[in-house]
Amino acid sequence: MDKKASMELGVNAIIILIIALAILGLALSFVTGLFKGGQEKLGGLVDRVDMPVHADSTNPLVFGSNEVIVKMTGNDKSATLLISVYNSNFQDGEPVGLHMTSCVFDQDPDGNYYFNLAAPKQSIPPGGDSGYRAIITPLDNIPTDPTTFICTITAWGDYYGEGGPTVSQQIIIKTIK
Repeated sequence: MDKKASMELGVNAIIILIIALAILGLALSFVTGLFKGGQEKLGGLVDRVDMPVHADSTNPLVFGSNEVIVKMTGNDKSATLLISVYNSNFQDGEPVGLHMTSCVFDQDPDGNYYFNLAAPKQSIPPGGDSGYRAIITPLDNIPTDPTTFICTITAWGDYYGEGGPTVSQQIIIKTIK
């Protein structure tokens, strides 16, 4: 009788251990999925393999699409844009940032700041490209009517606070109601 009881205890312990490991695995996959979903919603770095386009020495700044549409009504007044930057002039290990330098439209041909572009800085290896996921949001001074803008986005390097090399490219941004 004694041996049978110890055998049952061993089987019960193994079953409980297997159930605990299964629950732990499910919890880990849930948390991993939660963080992946959050990363997709926010701006961030994009794995090189996930980029639909790649920048090179001929085109050092390339966008995932030719135009961006920003909805001006509702709670989510923003748009996302995939950007690939090629490092031909930036120093190795130097953080490279993105900035929307100006936008023009038919009522303001001299240009102004109408949008904010948010994307984290990152180091790009020399001779390689890296992807950014940027969030574009309209500023308060933007016209309320649907408008088409031509905007310049610049990738810039920063030598310890002094101006570094830059590359620029233009993109069309349309606002809709």
